[in-house]
Amino acid sequence: MLTRINEFAVWIIPGKNGLSALVALPNDNNDSNNVRTGLRIWVQPPDSLLAFERSSGARYRGKNIIAIGDSLNENLKRDLFSTLDSNGNFYWLGPLNTEKTGEDVLAELKLIDGKPQNYLLDLTYEGYKLRFFGSQTALDSSVHEPLSVAVLMFRLPSENEPPFENSEQVQSLIWHGKNSPDENKDSSRIALNYHEAFALISYDKKRGLFARRMHLKNWNPEN
Repeated sequence: MLTRINEFAVWIIPGKNGLSALVALPNDNNDSNNVRTGLRIWVQPPDSLLAFERSSGARYRGKNIIAIGDSLNENLKRDLFSTLDSNGNFYWLGPLNTEKTGEDVLAELKLIDGKPQNYLLDLTYEGYKLRFFGSQTALDSSVHEPLSVAVLMFRLPSENEPPFENSEQVQSLIWHGKNSPDENKDSSRIALNYHEAFALISYDKKRGLFARRMHLKNWNPEN
C-alpha cells in the first residue's frame, strides 16, 4: 500500500550497529522484466527482520529481493527467504542492473577495496539521488557532490557531529546519533538515536521526494 501511494519509499531504522534500510522500488509497469511488483532492497537488514514487519506493518514481499551488507546469520537468511514468492530469487550483494531495478530507477553499488562493509549504494529516481554510506572508509572515499538524501549506515565516532550537517550540497541527512540541542535545528537533519525512532523517505508527484522522522511503536532491534 505504501508504494502504491508514494511510488518510491525507503524505511530507515536504528539497529545494533548503525542503521538498516528497506528500499521499495516502484512498479515500472514493464511486465517483461523482474520489477513489475517492485524490487525490495534491504541494506544492512536487522537480525529481527520479521519483528520489524510485525511492528511496522511494512510487508514488502515479491519475486526478488537484494540484501546489501557484510554478513547474514542463519535466522536472518530464513526471514529473508520467507518474504519471497514461490520460485523467487534472493541476491546477496547481487547485481543491480536495469532488469532488476527497472528503467525508472538507476542503482549503482560500489565496494571500496572489495570489502562488503565498505559500500556506496546510489539510487536515482525522478532526478533525486540518494546515497547510502556503509562505513567511514566509504565516506572518506566519496567525492562530495549534490545529494538529495545522504544516509550514514554506520555508527559515527561522535554522534553530535555528523559529516554534511552544514553542507548545502546535501538536502537531507539521516544518521544514527543524537539530536542537536538547538530547538530551531533544520528538520532535514534527521538523527535516529533511540529504538522506536525511524525515518521514511518517500516520493509522490505533488511533493517530490520527502524525508521525515517518525515513531515506530514497540520496535526494539535487540529483541
